[in-house]
Amino acid sequence: MKPAAVALGVGGALIAVLLAVLAIGGMMLGASKAAGAPAGNPSVYAVADIPPEMLAIYRKAAETCPGLSWAVLAGIGSVETDHGRSTLPGVHSGENFAGAGGPMQFLQGTWDAYGVDGDGDGDKDRYDPTDAVFGAANYLCANGVGEPDKLRRAIWHYNHSEAYIDDVLARAARYSDAASLTAASATSAAALADNPNLILTERARADLLAGVVDQRVVDYLAALVVNHRISVSVFKTGHNQFVAGTDRVSNHYYGRAVDIYAVDGVDVSASADGARAVAEQSLGSAPPLRPDELGSPWPDLERYPGAFSDSDHADHLHVGWRASALVGIGFLGDGRLVLISFGLQLVRTGRHRRCRKHLQTAILLAGTGPQERP
Repeated sequence: MKPAAVALGVGGALIAVLLAVLAIGGMMLGASKAAGAPAGNPSVYAVADIPPEMLAIYRKAAETCPGLSWAVLAGIGSVETDHGRSTLPGVHSGENFAGAGGPMQFLQGTWDAYGVDGDGDGDKDRYDPTDAVFGAANYLCANGVGEPDKLRRAIWHYNHSEAYIDDVLARAARYSDAASLTAASATSAAALADNPNLILTERARADLLAGVVDQRVVDYLAALVVNHRISVSVFKTGHNQFVAGTDRVSNHYYGRAVDIYAVDGVDVSASADGARAVAEQSLGSAPPLRPDELGSPWPDLERYPGAFSDSDHADHLHVGWRASALVGIGFLGDGRLVLISFGLQLVRTGRHRRCRKHLQTAILLAGTGPQERP
């Protein structure tokens, strides 16, 4: 067998392995998409903030609507009446200035249509915590809350305010320990750029539309904007080539990172609960949505692999991924042993995915040409 043939044979074997890896990755991605958004267990913060009897009601009521997270009910209960602890008019009796009453603040007409006898005592009472929460679950369910792409719309029916929706979801994220993102449906960079929940600087938009942003970053942001408004300052253009204070090339340089400066309209800072919840969700997710590195204002998150905090990241989330690589060996015509390495980037078109291979050492398989880099 000629040496060149040996090299091609090794290359063919590597390509076969590559296809197998991609197939497994596709199956994992498909499984991730099929799974519903996890409700999770109460976080330490939830146990401290929510009265035990209300926490039990939220969890029980959520079971009546497939796909509804108990944490969303808790988020609404928190915003509306501090889980029934508020002493304002209309919480325990009567109505507020808008005509709403009870711990979940139902208008009488809405209660008549969607109220539920949650405790089975034969009476539908909007001032009864169990009835009120079960009624809220029923109302949200009727508006499609169990479907991820209808979550925000369902909460909007509860209160016609984007700021209200953001507040509810930020509280819900902090209440649940299910720090995991759910993959969105197939998303292109162009479609993501048009998403109203993604706010982009001019240079970030230009990078996204130019196709220089890694598909993992696109998929990650697509998952976030299902439930959040995400403000992005930079992908590649405008960022230093090197990591600050080092000679290490930043993942931004390859389009494999994103800087997020606000979550749900609130600037990232040590006191921004919504941004912290997103950071914990990101770090608790499974690959490929889980980033390889995440910089934030919270040093205690460094318990997660890849998380870090310093003064440079006090006002934004840095979320990045390393290069994907498949390494093998081959032989040159003169018999020398050489290393073959591919950088991989998944590019999604419509509902299908294809693999773009950046041949880092073109001479190895082709037998000619200079060394190239991605």
